[in-house]
Amino acid sequence: MQGSRLHQLVYVSTAAKLDEGDIAAILATAQRRNESQEITGFLLYNGRNFLQLVEGEEARLLNLCARLANDPRHTGMVITSNIAIEERAYPDWTMNLIGWVDDVDTRMARISERIGDRLNNDVQRLVLNFAALN
Repeated sequence: MQGSRLHQLVYVSTAAKLDEGDIAAILATAQRRNESQEITGFLLYNGRNFLQLVEGEEARLLNLCARLANDPRHTGMVITSNIAIEERAYPDWTMNLIGWVDDVDTRMARISERIGDRLNNDVQRLVLNFAALN
């Protein structure tokens, strides 16, 4: 995206009672909308909370967050990080749902493997701390 500054934004929120079909619908809608807005990133869902990392032009990310703040499928949305970046960490992920497993060690290893070492240390720590929650 030339001429615009890339940002990486992370938010957390409390999910409403959702089933696998709800999560699949969220993912499909996010992938479709994000592609048209040149937004990339991933979603973690632990059955109670969301953590979403999105990358793109800052104005588009803030518009996305304003729309998501009114989504009844979650409450208490808090932006925990909003930083300028030189390049996307996940340029090919219009929205990637990273699977959740009950065993914390397996979960941490899976998430760490999926996100790799492409995030700055603070954001990486934030994501992995979320992954450690039960």
